[in-house]
Amino acid sequence: EAPQGCAAGDHRARQRDRKGRARTHSARTGVELGQGDPGGLCCSAMGAEDAGMEARIVHRVKEILMGSNLDTTTEKSIRRQLEQEIGIELREYKPLIRQEIQKYLEVEAVRLSQQSQEAAVKSESEKGEEANVEAKKRGGNSFGSILSPEMSAFVGESHMARTMVVKKLWEYIKGHNLQNPADRRKINLDSELSKLFKPPLTMLNMNKQLSRHCKVDDRAPPPQRGKKVVSSKNKVKKSARKIHKDAKKTGEKRKGGGGFGTVQLLGPLRSFMGADVASRTEVVKKVWAYIKEHNCKDPNDGRNIVPDSTLGQFLTAPVNMFNMNKQMSQYMQKSNPIN
Repeated sequence: EAPQGCAAGDHRARQRDRKGRARTHSARTGVELGQGDPGGLCCSAMGAEDAGMEARIVHRVKEILMGSNLDTTTEKSIRRQLEQEIGIELREYKPLIRQEIQKYLEVEAVRLSQQSQEAAVKSESEKGEEANVEAKKRGGNSFGSILSPEMSAFVGESHMARTMVVKKLWEYIKGHNLQNPADRRKINLDSELSKLFKPPLTMLNMNKQLSRHCKVDDRAPPPQRGKKVVSSKNKVKKSARKIHKDAKKTGEKRKGGGGFGTVQLLGPLRSFMGADVASRTEVVKKVWAYIKEHNCKDPNDGRNIVPDSTLGQFLTAPVNMFNMNKQMSQYMQKSNPIN
């Protein structure tokens, strides 16, 4: 006679064997009935549900941040608000929420920097003095600023667009992992950043501190004694009025390539177009087609154009999409009307 313990063990083993056979039969029956793999279908449905939830979270995080005070709003408060709206816990989505908050704050920091610089340029231009006009030409806008010695040593250049300075700072901060893990809006200062900024440094006050290092170029030649300083804008107006009066006296028509009518092409522009006469819009269209085809845009700033040997015959660097037409106008002349 077998011991009682052995009999009980055999009994449990037989039960496990029966359950295993039942599970195998159930799975086989499901496949035979054409149900496929129920587990796979379930995983696919869950994946689609997760993707929809992530898209919803990304959209709502941006909306919440746009209507919040960024000085007081925290990652936890945003997650709690989302949980109340959706009705489930979102702990597993914490990395996604943190990532979206980080993206928004970085974009906002760059936007504030551009806004501040544009306001500074507007303030300078409103004075209407020649010194301020010259300062704007030499870099008192988003295309360039004079950098402090400390910032020049950091970026390796004495002049740089303020937006590019912000971009280089963020590349350095991310590359050296200087964001506070507990609050990524705060930035830890290492030995290099300590030369530029004072603690505490955050995404929101960086722009204010950066103003010490990015200055409008307000250097201008001193006015001659006894002579009134006349702004460049007034000089242009006076010159235009004089030309108009002279043309009236002599009965001559002013030459130029303005408007959308047909113009006479001169010199290298005529060679480029392969015609003596064309409309101004046709010329601009063909030049842009050439620029795109031969990749003549500046990779760092798509507004700037890098002339090759062909474009260099009628465009002189520096040239961008705003002053390109002005440079080409010297090779356009209004066609004489046919009598």
